[in-house]
Amino acid sequence: HWDDASSRHGMPVDSRGFSDLKDSFRSTHPANIAYKAAQMQNQDLADKFLRRLREAAAAERKQIHKVETQLELAKEVGLNSDKFLEAIESGIAKEAFIKELSECRQLGITGFPTFKITNTNGESIRLHGFQRYERFEQAFENLSGKKIKKKQIILNDENVLKFIEKYRKVATQEVATLFLIEKEEASKILIKLEQEEKIVSIQAGNDFFWLFPKDKDQKES
Repeated sequence: HWDDASSRHGMPVDSRGFSDLKDSFRSTHPANIAYKAAQMQNQDLADKFLRRLREAAAAERKQIHKVETQLELAKEVGLNSDKFLEAIESGIAKEAFIKELSECRQLGITGFPTFKITNTNGESIRLHGFQRYERFEQAFENLSGKKIKKKQIILNDENVLKFIEKYRKVATQEVATLFLIEKEEASKILIKLEQEEKIVSIQAGNDFFWLFPKDKDQKES
């Protein structure tokens, strides 16, 4: 199932991680509650934390329903670990999650992920389940009355490096999507940059993440 999904969306997956979960995993709620705990501190860091939860679960064989893993990832993105743990243990993060879950049900949202995109006039579009990047572009264009125009980014080594620098760690598919190229071409470019010692790769299940050497050193320290 997970390998099939990876072949569609192109992101790294280590399906062994889901076998590891079979004895201890009961619900996705603990990870959702952890996100609400992060959100109570800082939205930008919460978004980074959510990204790390997804990477950790899908490609790194980490058990993100466990508090110790959540705490490790929270520290990694710069969240205050004491405040993060307090929000979970006190129950306030769970209360916030249950409230949001109830709001989703009132809106008729039963499947996840569901994306609600709203413009300044209050008009909105909902997208359900896995969506291609192009579908989001279409939604933004429609809701803006075609006022939002797609920026064409030139494919060259400098811009690929800028992209990696901005997001610190990226997947091969993300480079391919941004620059409108096939995944195989993106892989060749990234391998060349690694051979030039400008970036390094980290094995992530059936693919790689790419980052600067200094960021890999910080991660391993």
